[in-house]
Amino acid sequence: MAVEIASKVKKAAVKFTTQARKDAAHAVLKGEWDLWKACAMKKNANGTFSVKVNIDLGKTYQFGYSIDGNWTPDTDLPLTSSPFESNNSILDLSKATAVKGRKPKTETHATPKSKPAAKKAPVKRAAK
Repeated sequence: MAVEIASKVKKAAVKFTTQARKDAAHAVLKGEWDLWKACAMKKNANGTFSVKVNIDLGKTYQFGYSIDGNWTPDTDLPLTSSPFESNNSILDLSKATAVKGRKPKTETHATPKSKPAAKKAPVKRAAK
């Protein structure tokens, strides 16, 4: 599971990604930032579900995923008990700030990223 954050003016563009069973058909994201409204997630070819949401900076939010109707927190983030005898994940944007003219990008945990292949300089060949 991963959460990527790119700060904007007073909001963060947050990309939520969660792994699910291969046979999972439907996933939604729900969180405090929009009063727990269901936000449909897209199923990716690798079996993950993802969605990007703009969220206000400067606050801490609880959230979780409903995968085929089963509540699933993001276990890579801190958890807190919910009133429904389950756990919610905590997304902390309380210290995140927008940087004017730049879009800083942070992640909530380390995830391996592949580096783009280095471009080779064109080889000059001698004319025959």
